This record gives sequence, structure tokens and C-alpha cells, in this order.
Amino acid sequence: MGAFVPGTDLDPSDRQHVLAAYVHRFTREHKPAWASQPWKDCQPYPVQFASDADWLAHTRFAARADGRLDARVHHCESSPTWPKNPELRIA
Repeated sequence: MGAFVPGTDLDPSDRQHVLAAYVHRFTREHKPAWASQPWKDCQPYPVQFASDADWLAHTRFAARADGRLDARVHHCESSPTWPKNPELRIA
């Protein structure tokens, strides 16, 4: 395995693959079922990323030495940008 790289560094076909495969991301463009459930004091769950492009820019994926997505790894590492809730951002 190579390294973890931002989704924006992946090949365009790999980006399309991860957008289809990682269905639990919560962006303004993609709202998973879990995001419809209330959280803290029955408030709506806050959007984690401004867009799918923002999610790709702030999510790292395992890449092989040739830079292509390593399909053997089934997890990613995200850092939410909380576009509507900056108070949730980690400094």
C-alpha cells in the first residue's frame, strides 16, 4: 500500500467510485438516512461538508504506489468542515 491521499488527488474514475461507495457522507449534495435523525436536544444533525467536492478535499483514501485507489482498504479518514457550524471545527 502507498499512502493516504486526499480524494481530490485520486484519478477521476476513483473519485466517482468513492462517491458511490461511501454513502454515509453528509454534504449539502448528499444526505444519508442517518442525518435525518435528531441529535442533541432534538436539533437536526449539522451538515459536515459544504459539497461532495469539499468532502473529497477533506477525506483521505488509501492509494497504491501508482496513485490509484487501493480497493483492498475499505475505510477513509475525514475531517469535517462544518460549513454552517464553524463552532464545531477543531482548531
